[in-house]
Amino acid sequence: MAAMGADPRHLEELLDNHRVDELLSLVTLEEIADAWCRYQTRPHIDGVEDEDPDWWAVELLMRDYYLRSDELRVRAVLDLLVDRAPDDDVLGVVAAGPLEDFVMEADDDRLRWIEQRAEQSPRFRQALQRVWVWRLPPDAFARVERAAGAPLARSDENVVIEVVPGDLPGTVHIKHNGVTVDEIETEPDNVETMIDLIRRSM
Repeated sequence: MAAMGADPRHLEELLDNHRVDELLSLVTLEEIADAWCRYQTRPHIDGVEDEDPDWWAVELLMRDYYLRSDELRVRAVLDLLVDRAPDDDVLGVVAAGPLEDFVMEADDDRLRWIEQRAEQSPRFRQALQRVWVWRLPPDAFARVERAAGAPLARSDENVVIEVVPGDLPGTVHIKHNGVTVDEIETEPDNVETMIDLIRRSM
């Protein structure tokens, strides 16, 4: 793969045009993780588009296509994010975003991998302790909680969930205690309808 000499504006353009495979040919998994972590260390104001050069990595990890396209790649990036998060605050965002998304889609194979990684890596276990996954089936939730080695948050534990318009037209953000953990794309005219549907499903 090419070194991270890729123009961030070009990477964002590729994402906007759904050319994820082409983007992945230009950057390494390590570069994705590093850019994602750098973005999280900078201050950002919700609703203000600040043209952060590392936004492409955040947007990439929010894309459903990416999350479902290559299981081994997704697992490798999660490991890199956990290992390279520079402090506990960024590790918490890893937990609330990419790791939580991954756990919520877990089948038995994923659950076995999560259990294995938590046993092998104290840092992975630390991140796992901060996911909010109470909507999992009870048996899956119990397995994740055992792997985490600590009680996980339940829905009645002061977790504030917000569904709001995203920073860009045609996007909806889901936030946990003020932290954006997921972005959903829709038509610009459909944002309010999408927000209403998500809120009614909660």
